[in-house]
Amino acid sequence: MIHFSKVYKQGSNPVNEDAYVVNQKKELFAVIDGATGLGGLSGKIAAETIQNCFDTGNFEDSLIKRISKGNTDLAKKTKQELGQEIETIAKEKRSACGIAAIQIHENYMEYAQSGDCMIFVAYQDGGVQTLSYDHVMRLDQKAISELYGAIAKRVNQEIDGEAFQEIYQEEKERIIPILKANREKLNTRGGYSIIDGTTEAMEYLTSGRVPLHQVEKILLITDGMQLHGVDGNVWKETANFAFQYGIDSLLDYVVQQEGTDIFLRNYPRLKHADDKTGILVELG
Repeated sequence: MIHFSKVYKQGSNPVNEDAYVVNQKKELFAVIDGATGLGGLSGKIAAETIQNCFDTGNFEDSLIKRISKGNTDLAKKTKQELGQEIETIAKEKRSACGIAAIQIHENYMEYAQSGDCMIFVAYQDGGVQTLSYDHVMRLDQKAISELYGAIAKRVNQEIDGEAFQEIYQEEKERIIPILKANREKLNTRGGYSIIDGTTEAMEYLTSGRVPLHQVEKILLITDGMQLHGVDGNVWKETANFAFQYGIDSLLDYVVQQEGTDIFLRNYPRLKHADDKTGILVELG
């Protein structure tokens, strides 16, 4: 018997661009993280389009077929919104999303991943296997370093919240060229994978199957659930925390970290609080 727990919390932006899929009957689960274009389409479009491809259609389709159909639907929606074929639209203008999805079968598990959504498997002997790699984080770090290097030169310990936000927004505008350059790398060998409606999106999708030998738990999370202030492998520490204490405790701890760091001094990041979605599946 499969049991699961789920968390879903909007971040500091006015729109929640995360989405999720829970189909306990088909043993199908996914977390989805929308990425809004720079001056372009909302990431909510991509996230909800991919979510819909799991909620409708032929439930006998594989994960890859479902995501492929959603990717095609996203290209159509993008054309409806912008009046252009997806390939002619600048990468930073597209609506896109990452995904971490699994479907459990009798003896094995299918999985698929794109972007900075992550999948971890915990075994009965205490071992943890990471099924995905976060290629987005190394690109984000350059932008974060530039942003907080500039902010540090302009703020002091006495600054109030309103003044900080003004400086933060001004400096964030100045790193847009870095963010745009990062977007140009999506679905390339030098960049990262993302679902954006193009054929390349499927070529760079990570996918496979894992036998269920001694599998105890499976964790799916968006990057907003990542622990802050970790020295070393942040994703490994995040997964270990969730497996030990539960997905609700992980959410509470990350929210607490962000709430006590309103000036973003202790944990430099691109948003005060990112959208947060996580699913922890436990096998009986």
